[in-house]
Amino acid sequence: MVDYNQNSEVQALAASILSELIKKFAAKILVHLAPNEILNVCEYGCATGGSSIAPIRAIEELAGQRKVVIIMNDLPMNDWKTLETTIEAKFPRIDFKYLAKTMYSPIAEEASIHLGYSCFAQHWLDNGAPTGLPGDALWANQLPMNCLERQSWEKASRDNWKNKLLLRANEIVPGGRLIIHIHSSLNCGNLSEKFAETLRKAKSQMITNKELSPEQAIDLLIPQYCKSPAEIFNILCTPEMSSLWQMEEAHHQQLPCDELFEQSNIQKQIGFLKGFLDSTLRTSLNQLQINRFWDHVSQLASNDPNALTSNGMSTFISLKRVG
Repeated sequence: MVDYNQNSEVQALAASILSELIKKFAAKILVHLAPNEILNVCEYGCATGGSSIAPIRAIEELAGQRKVVIIMNDLPMNDWKTLETTIEAKFPRIDFKYLAKTMYSPIAEEASIHLGYSCFAQHWLDNGAPTGLPGDALWANQLPMNCLERQSWEKASRDNWKNKLLLRANEIVPGGRLIIHIHSSLNCGNLSEKFAETLRKAKSQMITNKELSPEQAIDLLIPQYCKSPAEIFNILCTPEMSSLWQMEEAHHQQLPCDELFEQSNIQKQIGFLKGFLDSTLRTSLNQLQINRFWDHVSQLASNDPNALTSNGMSTFISLKRVG
């Protein structure tokens, strides 16, 4: 099994950028808290903690001697032992609580959270993929806009996003903040990561070689939908959401991974991809097929140093709870 935290430098980069927003707007929260009041925080979709360290450090530094309680939330199948090991030794003064359930459900009591945040979580679909995917697509973003399957995934992602905003509005106190990183698509709706196209070609080769059954080909997918800026901000700009949330700051940008990381090392990049994809691949493929998939990926990347680069689009948003 590939260790996620050992292959999460991209996620950690996004977390470091998110932390700058947290520093800026969490400071505004603290101004209005009584000196002895506990700062209540929740991370939605924390995974195993690799992308939690920078935000938590920012919160701890801002809080000073103030007591901080942080709810760490993710799905029941998360590696909770690794999460606890990753964060508790680094932050012994913080009181961590762990809640194993989907973030698309109530997580905290009404008006109990001062600061909520998430990083690399919003693009994962609640309840998995709504449909299989035709052809060699692994992500619905790789299908035409008029494709019914893509439209179904788009609707599922839109409903998830709206539901998350409504749930968090119930939990976050008036004047509190929700600060989010959303793994996104280009403004045209396509993926910017070159690795996505290389993985699509690997699936195509397996279909051509009859290494997948027709049923497996349909089910070989990644249950993520990367929203475009329009798909993110259209929801935020509705009257309903505008009555709950004030958008204080937002950035849509491409992460400069090729400038900061060595991405031409094929095995290193495959390790990064396995870190967040292997658990999904195991739901539709046996181990021999998974090995063949990565063999195809390695072969496709052998003559192209950019074939597995991960310069994904990211949207960073700070939302203030109105009230």
